[in-house]
Amino acid sequence: MFRSVKSKFILFSVILILLTTIIPMYFLVIQLRSNFKERSNLMLSTTIDVVRTSLKLAMTSGNQTDLENIIQEISKKEGIYKIRIFNKTGNIKFSSVIKEINKNIVDLGKEHSNLNISEIDSAQQVISGNIYSSIEPLGNEKICQSCHKETGPIAYLNINTGLTKSENNFFTGSTHMIFLAWGFIIILIIGLYIIFDKNIYKPIQKINLAIKYVEEGKLDTKLDYNIENEITSVYKHFNEMTEKLEESSEKIEQLHYEELQRVNRLKTIGELTSQTAHEINNHIAIIMSRTEFLEIESEKNNQLSMYKDDLKALLSQINNISTITKNILKYSKKNAKDIKEINIIKTAEEIIQLMKPTLKKKNIELINKSIGEKHLIKADEIQIKQILTNLINNSKDAINENGIIEISIVETNKGQIALSVKDNGHGIKQELKGAIFSPFFTTKDIENRTGLGLYIIKKICETHNAEIKLISQANEGATFIITFNKA
Repeated sequence: MFRSVKSKFILFSVILILLTTIIPMYFLVIQLRSNFKERSNLMLSTTIDVVRTSLKLAMTSGNQTDLENIIQEISKKEGIYKIRIFNKTGNIKFSSVIKEINKNIVDLGKEHSNLNISEIDSAQQVISGNIYSSIEPLGNEKICQSCHKETGPIAYLNINTGLTKSENNFFTGSTHMIFLAWGFIIILIIGLYIIFDKNIYKPIQKINLAIKYVEEGKLDTKLDYNIENEITSVYKHFNEMTEKLEESSEKIEQLHYEELQRVNRLKTIGELTSQTAHEINNHIAIIMSRTEFLEIESEKNNQLSMYKDDLKALLSQINNISTITKNILKYSKKNAKDIKEINIIKTAEEIIQLMKPTLKKKNIELINKSIGEKHLIKADEIQIKQILTNLINNSKDAINENGIIEISIVETNKGQIALSVKDNGHGIKQELKGAIFSPFFTTKDIENRTGLGLYIIKKICETHNAEIKLISQANEGATFIITFNKA
């Protein structure tokens, strides 16, 4: 229910207002009421004492008029409403209101409607609204016994007190203050809601909508603003971000287009290479068969025997050419990913034989320092060849001339197979190590760059659950180590 920022803000505002306004005001009103009650009780008690004393004086003098005058005079005081004296049957004998005399007190007010006079044996207090009413039995004291012979109370004194006009105004004002406070709170909540809705909620919704458009590919989305504040600062950064995204998207599209063209060219070259290798193989087969025939004939013919060593050398070179063309044909085939158990030593040797002729032209020596003749891993052989080809090509590009590239395949102490490609080229700077596996990142010149070689290698390693790491220092060569799990 209160998951959104909007609902949480409203709830927090209401709680804060209640804690800072309503609750203190509530305790203030409670204290005021307590003070009024205490004052009314004090006035009631004082008035009863005065009337009781006056009653004794009147009885002593035997002058009933004095009592009536005293009652009338006291009742004129602000805050004292009525003074009555009634007998055991409830019949009023003296009253500050003349017309109440000889009426029954039970019939004169709701505060006395349930009054049971026979049960009144001590002072009782009844509160009805702002009226404090006290009924006290008047005992038959010695000064009264000359006229009253009965035992027990001879009459009952009833005094009603309340708030003065100023106290009433103050009390009413405190009640009005509560309603005004509630009104103020409602207005404040509405005001806060409008401010929050206009300055926070709607701008956030605007940002969310803009983000949705960007997710849909509308990178030209912009947020308009007229003033500078915290929210529009977010707008500004959002606009800058979309501009950069748009620029990056255009750059990626251009690079993607260039890469597609390159891939298409490579595909064409691969097809031509495959066809060329196939044609060469056909001619090589004929040359090989004729050379083998001449070699056999040299055993019989003395004139040919002098060329026996030359024929063997010729056959050896023909076999080398045949091996190279077979590897080209095998490597150029496009196969679906095929994970199977392969001997990575054999796979590496095939790539080494394929790459050696190219490297010799740059006086680069390719050395196989693998330990053992068989290391089995589960992998796609074509992709492993792609890894080796890319790493060897990278090493070749990093070496000017007269360099060395070492291929090593060994079993580690942890029972894994480690493939390493090491060169003595210019190495990789420390600050570039974190970026070399990123797509389109390259340190080569414009004509030779694609920036995808190491990125593709990393992705192939990830699909084979293999780990790749780089050991390199500037001008000290580079070593790439790929660790595979054993089959």
